[in-house]
Amino acid sequence: MTNHELKQLRRLLFLEVSEAAALIGECEPRTWQRWEKGDRAIPNDVSKVIQMLALTRLERLQVEFDEADPNYRYFESFDEYKTYGGTGNELKWRLAQSVATALLCETESDKWREEETID
Repeated sequence: MTNHELKQLRRLLFLEVSEAAALIGECEPRTWQRWEKGDRAIPNDVSKVIQMLALTRLERLQVEFDEADPNYRYFESFDEYKTYGGTGNELKWRLAQSVATALLCETESDKWREEETID
């Protein structure tokens, strides 16, 4: 995995550097920044975890989903995610945010195209 791919996947998963460092890299944010800048090699375990999260995201987008399932809904906070039945840590909440945003774009895109006006 390249440093640019690491950064792209982190952003795709709605993770701040500090969150990715704590939840995936189990390191200091500065270490994660060095990986993203290409100053240090990305550990294999970090590459594998973030790739698996990206694959999980893709899989969730390819199946029928239940709108009541918190893994397919957008929540402003981790506490709100847990209140509505979300399980796991902040990483699962961020994954749910990413999935929910992709679903929003998918379901609303035709309407947005119809409403588009160009001056």
